[in-house]
Amino acid sequence: MKLESWMSLASLGLSVMFVALLLSFFNFLIGPDGNGPDRVVEPGSLLLQILFISGAPCLVLAGFVYGMAKSYGTRTGGIFLIAAGVIMMAGMAVATDMLLRIDDQYIVGAVGYAPYFFLGSGAGVAAVGGYLVAISGRRARYTNLDDLL
Repeated sequence: MKLESWMSLASLGLSVMFVALLLSFFNFLIGPDGNGPDRVVEPGSLLLQILFISGAPCLVLAGFVYGMAKSYGTRTGGIFLIAAGVIMMAGMAVATDMLLRIDDQYIVGAVGYAPYFFLGSGAGVAAVGGYLVAISGRRARYTNLDDLL
C-alpha cells in the first residue's frame, strides 16, 4: 500500500476512536440515573481533550491524504476515507440524540456544538474519499515531456 493509503487507514482508526470517546463521554454526562455524573466534572476541558486527541487529527490526516493524492487519486485510501466519514456521521447522529438527555448544566462551551460540527466534517471526509475513488481510474495522457512538444 502507498503512504496515502496508510494515512487514510490511520484517519479511519482515529474516526472510530473519536466516536467511541465522544459517545462514552456523553454517556458519562448522562449519568447512571439520567441525573448527571456523581462527580464534579468540567465538561468543556474534557471535550477539548477528546477533540485534540482524536477528532482533529482524523480531519488533518484526511486533508493530508487529499493533498497527496488529489491529482491521481487512490482507490484504497478513498474507500478508507469514505468509511471514516460514514462512521463519524453515524456516531455524531447518535451523539445528537444523546445530547438531548444531558442535563443543561453540563452543556457548556462546545459540548452542545461538537456533534453538529463533526457531523458536517464527516460528510466532508466522505466526500473527499469519494472524489479520490472517482479520479483513481484516470491516468495521465502524457508520460514523457517530449510528447508535449
